[in-house]
Amino acid sequence: MKFRFTLAVGIVALQTLSGVLFAAAAPEKRSAKLKQCVNKALTQSNDGSRIIAPSDATYEAASSGVILFSEFPALIVYAISISEVGPLVKCGTANGYKVTPRSGGHHFENWSALNGTLVVDISHIDYVKVADDAKQVTVGAGARLGALYSILGSTGRTFNGGICPSVGVGGYLGVGGYNMQMRALGMAVDHIASAKVVLADGSLVTISTTSHPDLFWAIRGGGTYAFIVEATLNTVVIPRSAMVWMNFTSADRDEATHKYLSWASQQDPLFNSQLNLYSDHAGVLGWYIGKSVAELTAIVKTSGLQDISGAQIKITGNCNTENSRNFWVYTQTECTDDATAHELANTYYNVVPDDIAPIPGVTNFAFDDVPALPTQTKATPWPRIALINKTYFVTKAKPLTKEIIDYILAKSGALPPELAFWTEMTSFNISVPATSSFPWQDSADYLFRFEVTRSADPKTEAVGQQFMDDLDAYLVPKIGSSSYAGYIDARISSDPHEAYWGKNVCKLVGVKKRYDPWNVFANPFSIGPEPPRGWEC
Repeated sequence: MKFRFTLAVGIVALQTLSGVLFAAAAPEKRSAKLKQCVNKALTQSNDGSRIIAPSDATYEAASSGVILFSEFPALIVYAISISEVGPLVKCGTANGYKVTPRSGGHHFENWSALNGTLVVDISHIDYVKVADDAKQVTVGAGARLGALYSILGSTGRTFNGGICPSVGVGGYLGVGGYNMQMRALGMAVDHIASAKVVLADGSLVTISTTSHPDLFWAIRGGGTYAFIVEATLNTVVIPRSAMVWMNFTSADRDEATHKYLSWASQQDPLFNSQLNLYSDHAGVLGWYIGKSVAELTAIVKTSGLQDISGAQIKITGNCNTENSRNFWVYTQTECTDDATAHELANTYYNVVPDDIAPIPGVTNFAFDDVPALPTQTKATPWPRIALINKTYFVTKAKPLTKEIIDYILAKSGALPPELAFWTEMTSFNISVPATSSFPWQDSADYLFRFEVTRSADPKTEAVGQQFMDDLDAYLVPKIGSSSYAGYIDARISSDPHEAYWGKNVCKLVGVKKRYDPWNVFANPFSIGPEPPRGWEC
């Protein structure tokens, strides 16, 4: 059974704070009232330009995310202050609209611009305030990871976060925040001290382990139960490290994949790595935190990867964190001096608030696009992509077999180059116990994310879709359906709630019922205030 749901419109009968149910007005009148309310809610330098309606030339750009799926929100509004968010949420509920929070626009189905809803974009609530001792940093939830890293860079500390520079903090924390330091340091959500959130009734509250601890647990990896507008994060020191880059030809990709998958997740938790599998080659990236070239060379030797004929392997050391992160955005294959690494890092990480590339032929929307480090090289905007995606956790309870790996290699190796097949095979086996609602921290061994590029040629795209459907039908019975909510798949074949939130579903339903009983913040796969179909809680 395909769990394909569509929230066709976000116009709903909501319960008002007084407990009175209202009847929906005519669509045109309701839309006009919503826009009028939103105008009044924008108290900070409002000239109307931060409101995008379907009739505006910039609507297509403003309603599109990094992943190019079309959604048609009723209205898009760009908040620039936390004080605007609560009133905007009230505008949505008062006029019968669901409210869609958007921090970075990286949702893999573009549900951060959901059909028929009021989209409240907070990409310009992006301040980064570093504590005097730099052990904590308070950020607007619209800040992008690149801005966070850029501003922390001079302090000698950083945040335990992911590689993609244009991801917004709010959405990233809502799905758990996997990263390339996690095997030793945990998920990003394990490093949140507190957060400010707007509830469904428009009120602003601060949450932590001592204030609304149930909500604090839920918003860290469990989806949207309130609108995250600010987070106070604990920073970390990542010592100078050793890095490895490997490349394997078409003739060697199969052997390299087998050897990597039998080895990587069982290494020292300070070693974090990923195999990138393509139709005609494979590559490995590895980060050995705080270790030397000799120590990294020793564990690579146990893999047998260096014995593969034709293998290209580079191991370098004394790498600062910018050097290490540059490997994962493919600007370096060896560590350099710090100044060179910093300039390379700026080209990806010194982001502006609207850090997504324009769509060719479409009127773009952006404003106040000043980079995080205003006097330094500005990052190139993150490209938009059209893809088909499937993601699975390989768990310790259902380990990989040679047969499974051979199937993936054979089927992917036969794909036409036009589909640009790519799979990230990331080592998990995290050594840090979970503190959040992210469900797979203790059980995941690897994360596999498969993608092919969508094509203008229907026949080519059909080949890619059939590959994904066949892959899914083969893998799920063998490794299970556990998946990562940061890579939502609208065509998922299994129960999405179980796949994304596992054993935490019923507890999350209770939190949703307590804090968002009207399901104001919702998407087709989100946890609602009542148990999902087929669940008993």
